Amino acid sequence: MAIVNLKGRRRTILFFLLPGMLVYCGLVLYPLMQGFILSTQRWVTLTRRVYVGLENYVSLIHNSIFWTSMEKSAVFVVGTTVLQLVLGFLLGYLLYHQLKGYRIFKTLFFVPVILMTVAVGFIWDYIYSPAFGLLKPFMEFIGMGDRYFPPLADPDVAILFVILAHSWRQVGIQIMLFYAGFMNIPQDVIEMATIEGASGFKMIWYMILPLSWEVSKMVVVLQITAALRAFDLVYVMTKGGPNHSTEVLPMHMFVHAFENFNIGLGSAVAVIIFILSMTLTLILRRVMQRETLQY
Repeated sequence: MAIVNLKGRRRTILFFLLPGMLVYCGLVLYPLMQGFILSTQRWVTLTRRVYVGLENYVSLIHNSIFWTSMEKSAVFVVGTTVLQLVLGFLLGYLLYHQLKGYRIFKTLFFVPVILMTVAVGFIWDYIYSPAFGLLKPFMEFIGMGDRYFPPLADPDVAILFVILAHSWRQVGIQIMLFYAGFMNIPQDVIEMATIEGASGFKMIWYMILPLSWEVSKMVVVLQITAALRAFDLVYVMTKGGPNHSTEVLPMHMFVHAFENFNIGLGSAVAVIIFILSMTLTLILRRVMQRETLQY
């Protein structure tokens, strides 16, 4: 009887899991598999494809612009992750103390997140504009007008100003994640640490940071994977220019697939982005793995 009940229970579990598994396979696994297949093909015409094996990957390896995109993606990922991690932690910690008017700041910090990425791109493009933007008048107001230059027109620094715009839009998510993590810390633990003499930097380093380690790890992983997929903001602000200086990997994929109509090369770039995301996620989970401080 017990064996029959066990089999019936398993069938019931599978029955309820089946719809979710079908949706996951149809919306995630199947497109992923198709991406791998397309990356091994070359489109001769709209309806005719030829299997070329790893030829698309070899072409990318010998393409200098691809390596430039890899470099810019690395800068973009590191820059946005460090900036959002630091700002998210500090501003989330300030909200945690619930200073006067903190509810207003919670709303203000999260407003950029709910804006459309296209709108954010136009906003920052307008701010940086030498003709109509706010950056030039501001620098003139503080006496640095002679040092102004169009940020998005300089290949050496354009990626840094795109990083700033991207971080402005996304940091609200990190602030809320850290804030929620801090609010889960029992108040009596903090009070005991205060009695023992912990305050200021010591409180943050020895108590707050270890107790919020899992949140920090989640923020880093989510931000890195999001930065590797960043496309729309870059497209609106610079379209990868000037001179490929902001052409991150998703932008490079778009150029191959939809501007040059080389679906095979574009799919190969997409596969590389997927592999990088998975590899970095596994490495970070391993590197940041540590015993969580119990309370």
